[in-house]
Formats: sequence, C-alpha cells, structure tokens
Amino acid sequence: MSSADRIGIIGLGYALGNVIRGNDDSIFDYIIANPPPDRDLFEGLKYRRALAEGQTAVSITVEAARAALHDAKLSAGDVDMLLGTVSVGQYFAPSALAGVHAELGLPDRCRVMALNTEYTAFLDGMKLAHTLIQTGSIGRSLIVAGVDWSQHMDYRHEAVSVAASDAAGAAVVGHTANDSLFTLIDWDNETNSQFYGALRMAALAVGPVPPTYAGPQDLFTAPVLELDASRGASAVRTFGLAVPPMVVNRLLAKHGLTGRDITLVAHQTSGLIFDEWNKRIRPACFISTLTELADMVSASVPVNLAKCYDQIKTDHLVLLGVGMEMHATAMLYARNAGTSLKP
Repeated sequence: MSSADRIGIIGLGYALGNVIRGNDDSIFDYIIANPPPDRDLFEGLKYRRALAEGQTAVSITVEAARAALHDAKLSAGDVDMLLGTVSVGQYFAPSALAGVHAELGLPDRCRVMALNTEYTAFLDGMKLAHTLIQTGSIGRSLIVAGVDWSQHMDYRHEAVSVAASDAAGAAVVGHTANDSLFTLIDWDNETNSQFYGALRMAALAVGPVPPTYAGPQDLFTAPVLELDASRGASAVRTFGLAVPPMVVNRLLAKHGLTGRDITLVAHQTSGLIFDEWNKRIRPACFISTLTELADMVSASVPVNLAKCYDQIKTDHLVLLGVGMEMHATAMLYARNAGTSLKP
C-alpha cells in the first residue's frame, strides 16, 4: 500500500484507578472465608485497581484519551469520530461516552458512537475506525474503553468479583506515512450465542415496592456482574479456553503465519486462561499485566497495548478479545516488513 493509503495506530494512552487492592484487601474477607463455586476460574491475581474518590469511569477515560491524543501529536479538534465504551456509566442511557466527548471538548462535527459489545468494544471500535477511514467517511478516530466494574460486583457471592479492575485505554487511528506503526491487516470472529446470559451485568431484585407504586413491582440494585449458576462456568471452560486461540490460529494460518511470528495482547481474566491460550497459540511474546492489574474488562487490551508497547519486538501483532455472548474477536496488525501481507 502507498503511504497515502496507509492507516495506522498513531497514538495510545491509558489511565488506572488510583486505589490498589491486594488479595488481602478487606473487601475480599467474606469471599475468602466463604469461597463460592468456580473460584479456580479467577486465580493468578495479586493486585487490581479501583476508582479513588474524585475518579469516575468518564474521568479516567478522558485521561487515557488525552494521553493518546498527545502521543499522536493531535488536539481534540482533529478527531472526526469517538468510538468505544464507558461502562457501566452514570445512566442506562445515554452512553457515558457522550460525557467523554464533552470533557475532551471534541468538536460538534465529531460523532459519538457507543458500542455495547462488552469486553471487545475497543477491538470493534478499531475495526470500525479503520473501515470508515478507508472509505473516506472520516479522517481520524479516537477509540476508547473505560470501565468501573469494581463498583458493580457482588463481593459476597460472585467469584468473578476478585478479578475486577478499573481502568481505561485509548487509541487514535488515522492516515500515516510511518511504516513502523501498526496497520490492520485482517480480523476473524466466532460467536456462540447459546451462551447468551451465562455471563451478564444485571440489576438484582431485592424486595417488593410499596403497593401504591405504579411502576415495576420490585426494588432493584444497581447493575451487578453475575456468572450464571448453571451455565456460567461452562461458558468459560468450553468457549473461553478453546475458541479464542482457535480463532487466532485460523487467522494466522490464513496469512501463512504462526504464533512464533506475533506479539499477543489479549483480554486477561485469570492464570488458567492465560496458560491455556499461551499453550495453544505459542506467541513470540504474550503481553500480560494480570498479576498487577487483573481483569480490566473492555479496557484490558488497550491498557496493555499502551502500557507495554515498547515490549513489542515483532512486526506482527494480534489483539484478542472475548465477549459475553460469547464471542471471540482477533485482529491482525503489521508494521515494517510485515505489511507485505495483503489485507
């Protein structure tokens, strides 16, 4: 491709919750004393992040976005579209991504497009951005993923609560003549929607409302992450362990590559999943901050990509995410000599 046609990742940034929670944090006292089922699915963690007073999902996403714009040597006025997610957010609707638009001072012509594809919203935004720029619809896009899921956990009954970490990551995608920057070559996906609801963020009923109230006849909590008692562990074990590496290997084979050719930046949940993916893909480098930052949900990939970018020595990069439906998404990027692959 010519330098005029080349579309690359031209800026990266990230931000973290300022509270560091170790395994001995008092919030985990009950769940340690009373281990719930499937606790083994969330081992291998030492620390995770939570929002400090004054921080919100929007504020850390704005911080990450500003860092990405600075890295790209751009200002807010240079952005044509804002893509991604801020989750859970202050309201059910509209998306808190609009709050990021406002705080950044993005121009009125800059469209806000929120993606409700939890865990892969950043990857999906990166694909959309590349395609929209390729068609000439936009010039540059800012893609963000910010999460505050540590605020939406059941620390008494849900094993997944030990993994939750608050963070935000961001990337800027646009035209570049710099062939040392990564450009998207291809992607692959696999969806098994029979697992719909096996892992979910839902409000829990806590009791009846007064009889004079004309609305829904239950009181509900704020949204809380749940692993379905009958299907949740099965979804993780049967889909989460085997399918994502299968998608990566299928994508690599299509382009005559193997794991030895790539650096892998993937969603991170537990040591169990990391070990299985590492064994099945065998990447040259598998970037992980699992012990340090735990499960950052949709922000795992962009945070690790930004934080550990200097560790990438290969000319091929794969970003890997797993969604709650469940679905797996893998994206193949290349730079330098690696861009001889045909998109």
